Amino acid sequence: MASTRVRQIGLAVTLIVLWVTTGPAEQRLSEVAGTIKLKRPAGDQFVMVEPEAGGPGARMGATGSDLVDLTGQLLEEGRAASTVLDESRSDLTFFDPDWRRRMLDGLAEIDTTRFSLELVEAPERYVDALNRVVEAAREYQLAAGIVRWAILRDRPVFSKAFDHMKAGERDVGAALAGLRREVGVEGNEAAPPPIDPFTAGQAMAEACGAYSRATHGPDYDRCIGRQQAALLAIEHRFSFAERVDERAFNAIRSRCLEEWPRDFVGRDRCERQAIADVTGGLY
Repeated sequence: MASTRVRQIGLAVTLIVLWVTTGPAEQRLSEVAGTIKLKRPAGDQFVMVEPEAGGPGARMGATGSDLVDLTGQLLEEGRAASTVLDESRSDLTFFDPDWRRRMLDGLAEIDTTRFSLELVEAPERYVDALNRVVEAAREYQLAAGIVRWAILRDRPVFSKAFDHMKAGERDVGAALAGLRREVGVEGNEAAPPPIDPFTAGQAMAEACGAYSRATHGPDYDRCIGRQQAALLAIEHRFSFAERVDERAFNAIRSRCLEEWPRDFVGRDRCERQAIADVTGGLY
C-alpha cells in the first residue's frame, strides 16, 4: 500500500489523465484521440499519451521511500493491466464493452503513476535510479498505445502489446530492485542508534552464559570483561578519529551491528577489520 505522501504525489498529476477514466470506453478514447497526436510507426499503430508540461513549481519533491512506493505501485498496476490484457486472448473478449472499460481504466492507472514518476523532483542521489525506472516504464506506454489504437479503430490487432507488457514488468521490476538497493545504502549511511546500557548488559550475559555454560565463575567473568572492553572500544570509536568518511563509517557500524547484534567482541573485531580495509592499514 503506498504511503499517504505517495498518494498525494499521484493526485498532483491525476488531472492530466482524468478524462481517460470517465465515461464509456469508446467515448473516452475518442476524446483522447481528438486531443493528442496519433503517431504511426511501421507495424502496429498506437496512441501515445504524454504528461502535460508543468510550471517550475509543479514538480513535487519525494524521498527515496516515496520513489520505491511509487515504482512498486507502477509494477502492481502493470501486472493488473497485463492480467486484463490476457483475457483478450479468448474468443471475442476484445469486443466486450466491460473488458474495454477495465482495460482502459487499468492503462489510465499506469499513466497516472508513470506521470507522477516523470514529474517528481527526486533527490540528486536517486536521479539515475529514477531515470532507469522512467525508461523502463516506456514499455508500458508502448503497450498502452497499441491497445488504445486497436480499441479506437475497433480492430483486434495488438499482438506486440503482450511483448511490451512483459518487457515492462521485467524492466520496471529490475529498476525497482536497483532503487531499493540505493535507498538501502542511504539507510545504512545513517548513524545507528546509541547503545542502551541495559540491553547491552543483557546481551553480554546471554553471550557469556552460552560461552561458559554458566551464569557465574572465572570463565563467565573473563567473558564479561572482554565484552565490556569491546563495548567501550566501540563507544569511543569515531569517524574523524579513524579518518573515515562519516557515511562509510556509519555503513560499517550498521553492517557489523547486523552481523553481531549481541556479541560486542565480534562487533568490535568486525568494525576494526572493515576500517582497516577502507584505510588500507592495520588496525
